Amino acid sequence: MVETVSGGNIYILLAMTSLLCLILGLGLPTTANYLVVASLLAGVVVEIASASGLVLPLIAVHLYVFYFGLMADVTPPVGLAAYAAAAISRADPIRTGIQAFTYEIRTAILPVVFIFNPELLLIGVTSFWHGLMVFVVSLIAILSFSAITQGWLLVRLKWYEIVLLAVVVVTLFRPDFVLDQFSPAYQTVPTEIFLAGVVEAPPGRLVRFHVTRETNYGPRFKLFSVKVPKQGGAGTSATGVVVDKSDGRYVVSATRPGTPAAKSGIQPGDILTELDVEQIGRPNRRIIYPFGLAVLGLVLGLQLVRRRREGEQVS
Repeated sequence: MVETVSGGNIYILLAMTSLLCLILGLGLPTTANYLVVASLLAGVVVEIASASGLVLPLIAVHLYVFYFGLMADVTPPVGLAAYAAAAISRADPIRTGIQAFTYEIRTAILPVVFIFNPELLLIGVTSFWHGLMVFVVSLIAILSFSAITQGWLLVRLKWYEIVLLAVVVVTLFRPDFVLDQFSPAYQTVPTEIFLAGVVEAPPGRLVRFHVTRETNYGPRFKLFSVKVPKQGGAGTSATGVVVDKSDGRYVVSATRPGTPAAKSGIQPGDILTELDVEQIGRPNRRIIYPFGLAVLGLVLGLQLVRRRREGEQVS
């Protein structure tokens, strides 16, 4: 089960990972670059994200570390591609690398979006028209982001137009983030209420189990998403988890064989710390797209008016 992620910790994790990828990728050719960053960082990112309650698509994580590893080719002071370009143009290699890095920023947003919007990797795309919509919306978003980094669209951007374009980028690349501000995808349910069977678990609904697992190296925090089977039910019985209360803690005593919980990887002895239940009836996140496109239309209108005025002044 692939889910988009949320939470402030993920941004710190991704920023530190990108910095490490830039360092590890210095001076390495493409194949060696991927082998190094993928073997050293990809698994770590997935594990730490899981400990923070976040589920990351593995392919998105691999592309994330690969992209930032490749950016080392134009990142001073060891940007091999920048040195090659500087030798051809007879320019200063450090200044060439800095300029190339500013141009490369527009590409850096793509791996970030892969993490938050797996549809760009055709994950969850159900039809040709769905894929076409994802392509068009993503193209508009990346053009808006490129305009921000360059400070230019039709004419030079004003500061408020940059802010508006940033809103466009967020709404088109991460509509789920905007929708979560009004209708969260998951609702945290008190463990004792869920175990008492007060909360029904309709078929098809996802239940997220936040657990702590004791190991020889200390506690490990994990997140498991379990889909309620067709028969549904109340409490954890619908998912196949058997939980007992011991010393004020909720401990998984067993998982019934063949149930979604057993297949997800929940083990006896895991300590249940939090439960999230997926909200049914949440609007589709695509309803955010028209708002982003409307803001983009406003920016284009402002740009067209200013370009016409500047043309009249020149004439």
